[in-house]
Amino acid sequence: MQRVVVLLWLLVAWTAIVWVGRIRNLIGDDTLVNWDRAWGIVVALLFLVLAAVTATLPLGLWHRRPLGSTRLVAIFCLWTIAFWGIRGVGLLLADHEAGFKVVHTVLAGVSIGLAVLLQRADRAVAAGAVDSGEADPEAYRGADSDR
Repeated sequence: MQRVVVLLWLLVAWTAIVWVGRIRNLIGDDTLVNWDRAWGIVVALLFLVLAAVTATLPLGLWHRRPLGSTRLVAIFCLWTIAFWGIRGVGLLLADHEAGFKVVHTVLAGVSIGLAVLLQRADRAVAAGAVDSGEADPEAYRGADSDR
């Protein structure tokens, strides 16, 4: 469980650094038209909101949905992997300077790597909790045990 919490905080912190930086760059770029700037900010805010909501798990704000029993971690990880996988290839194939490509390949690689590690660790916690009978199996199907 400790590994999941550490990986979650690493991915949340990394996401905050990357996407707050992106917002700063978007706001400071006078060459962008309003639509491009707005779309970039929406994407960045989506990442930041997903990170913030996922960060509430180890803080205990989801009393009946601990780590390993919620789809929040999976959604955050899969969104990160899919976005960076698609965007990363697009950036590599686009007409950008080599330094730009290197920086964004590192951003994509670290983001994807952390997301994959977190997703695997979270699933291992979920499987262990169900196998040991520590958690309600209905929680893994999305059922709300309060109803």
